[in-house]
Amino acid sequence: MSGAAVPRTSTVLIADDHPLVAHGIDRVLAAAGDVFRVVAACHSGREALAVAAEQRPDLVLLDVRLGDMNGAEVCRRLGTDTPRSKVVVLTAFDDTENLRRCLEAGAAGVLLKGTLDLDLTRALLDVRDGKTVIDAGIARALEAASGILAPDGTSVPALRPREVEVLRLMAAGLTTRDIAAELDLSLNTIRTYTQALMTKLGAHTRVQAIVFARQLQMI
Repeated sequence: MSGAAVPRTSTVLIADDHPLVAHGIDRVLAAAGDVFRVVAACHSGREALAVAAEQRPDLVLLDVRLGDMNGAEVCRRLGTDTPRSKVVVLTAFDDTENLRRCLEAGAAGVLLKGTLDLDLTRALLDVRDGKTVIDAGIARALEAASGILAPDGTSVPALRPREVEVLRLMAAGLTTRDIAAELDLSLNTIRTYTQALMTKLGAHTRVQAIVFARQLQMI
């Protein structure tokens, strides 16, 4: 007799130097049932790095500004020390420079703290499944601050049709493996297209490539 599949529980580390905020996030995740299990709530960057190295959480919810370290540095260190942990950056304001650095350092998402009750559970599930999640308002702020390409589109880089296709699938939240399956191509071929389009867009990460492409109305 076969039963229904049991949802996988994802471990979560919260890193926020405001205890009330950390407690609120914990409550939101607890309301999702067995989907998430909070392994720790840390109040400094150094503490978060130490606990992450020990616990190896699936997801890290990271305040963009901690008292002892900025979010980008924590993202970089997590990417080196615990590369399988996916980082979602939390911010109470549009600190575009720090957020841009976090994304370049490998963050998989950026959310506004004020919308967590509505968005957090769904966003974390998407990130867990390999998607990229950026609050719409923050994405617009990043686009406006990038200053890399003219808004009239005169500097739009020439992407090949297949590169545009890969970019659109990236923006839809598909992983490299998903894109390979969708286009019936090898993983290495998709990686080659991804690297080529990122180079043409002047992007350092997949997230940055998506933001720039949206700015140019390419996708």
